[in-house]
Amino acid sequence: MKPLIVVKLGGSVVTRKDEPFKPNTLVIEQVSKQVSGLLRDYSFILVHGGGSYGHVVASEHRVDEGYLEPNQLIGLSRVKLSMNELTQLILASLASHGVPAVPVTPVSCLTCSSGRIESFFTRPLRMMLSLGLVPLIPGDIAMDSSEKRFTIVSGDQLASFLAVRLGAVKLIYGTDVDGVFTSDPRLNPDASLIRRLNRRTIRGFAASLRPGDVTGGICKKIEEGLYAAEKGVRVIIGNLTRPEALSLMVKDEAGFECTILEAG
Repeated sequence: MKPLIVVKLGGSVVTRKDEPFKPNTLVIEQVSKQVSGLLRDYSFILVHGGGSYGHVVASEHRVDEGYLEPNQLIGLSRVKLSMNELTQLILASLASHGVPAVPVTPVSCLTCSSGRIESFFTRPLRMMLSLGLVPLIPGDIAMDSSEKRFTIVSGDQLASFLAVRLGAVKLIYGTDVDGVFTSDPRLNPDASLIRRLNRRTIRGFAASLRPGDVTGGICKKIEEGLYAAEKGVRVIIGNLTRPEALSLMVKDEAGFECTILEAG
């Protein structure tokens, strides 16, 4: 079987986060074309975030807080509607480049406990991969066995969990910046890229990292990525808006600016 690569397409990659319900069509097309070219040598699971689709609706209805009152339930439907729309846009792009992607809905095959995945029926994913299909999985709502009763399972958590469970050789977190910086590079021109990061070295930067959106932003990405790195998966955080970035990260071409998460 071909080496498995799990790619998390961040919300900042597949959408324009400063404009509600606006896809980043150019980058989606770039990524689809690169996946198509890589399929001869690799298997892929693609996980995508919500960006200006899911996060907007989830925040409005406080879905990340769990069940609060009955009127909140319609928010689950609206989150699903918005995420389904984004998934379909990505799916159409992949299909146009000959990528045999199949959408997978997490709410139907996993449960959480206090926001963490507790069970995941992965057999269909294994069967898809054995056929050469590419599972396309959004961050999603999920039923939760704790008092929360429902939660949001982020694409970051899904990607890390599946990379470990399915034996991926590499997990790529795609963002719109070159990796993890000493502070927000959009606000601080003196911010420096951290090329290698583990639990010991992150302590010096934790205070300068912004928590982010309803699914935790860069902090959660690092947390989930370190979990996978400590299980033996090679984990990279890099800028998927750059031309040919996915191909370069998959092939480990020298000179590509990114952050590698390591055990230790």
